[in-house]
Amino acid sequence: MLPAWRPLACLAATALTLATPGEAVAEEVDVYAAGSLRTLVAALHDRAAAMGMDVKATFGGSGSLRDRIENGETADLLLSADMASPAALAASGRALLPPIAFARNRMCLVARQSLRLAPANMIETLLEKTIRIKTSEPIADPSGDYAMAMFDLMDRASPGAAQALRAKSSGLWHMSAPSISPGGNATAALFEAGLIDVAVTYCSGSEAIVRAGTDLVALPVPARFAPRPLFGLALLSARPAAARFALLLLSQEGQAAVRKAGLIPLLDQPLPDRS
Repeated sequence: MLPAWRPLACLAATALTLATPGEAVAEEVDVYAAGSLRTLVAALHDRAAAMGMDVKATFGGSGSLRDRIENGETADLLLSADMASPAALAASGRALLPPIAFARNRMCLVARQSLRLAPANMIETLLEKTIRIKTSEPIADPSGDYAMAMFDLMDRASPGAAQALRAKSSGLWHMSAPSISPGGNATAALFEAGLIDVAVTYCSGSEAIVRAGTDLVALPVPARFAPRPLFGLALLSARPAAARFALLLLSQEGQAAVRKAGLIPLLDQPLPDRS
């Protein structure tokens, strides 16, 4: 196994071929990024431009983006909501370095306030026959994989819960709201249309759903049921600007943007052990 510092050292070495600040033509960087990272990428856009990078971002589910790269699409970086997709690209020879973590996240449940969802009644409430649970589709989107991991942890406290919760959520993976206003939130629109009662999502995006919906509340998943999302990047090209953008993300300035986007910087203390 490579020492932890080796990928960062290689990344820094690649980035040393720096463009002159303020050069006339910025070097384009094609970034494929998880949809949950829209706010973060937007926050870094202007700073990257000042460093001579023209960031072109394509967003989607991390697994779906990995498939597109494996099927021949070209990108300079993949910013993934997991470590598995960057690791798969490294294993297949498409990435120049082993995967590098850049942020962590938490999982939250967004629910109608009328459910009075709480840690003490969480499993019981989710298992009620009338409760419709929306998750992302596993494999295509790591958020769905983290939701399935949460169900598995709940199964330890309530045997049979995982199978029941997976069955509940699988029928809603591809559900879309009848209409979404321009700039609206897709998950909030599902609540507004009366199609779902609970959504399993990243805490970094939960407040946006609550703001866009009506009478919704966000509840962090209790530690004993919580997977620990770790976000990673894959460097896919030798273009110096790609390595510079990756280093910007890992820098103190980049990690401040991570925090502002609602994620957990790697500079923060590790999450507490599950109780």
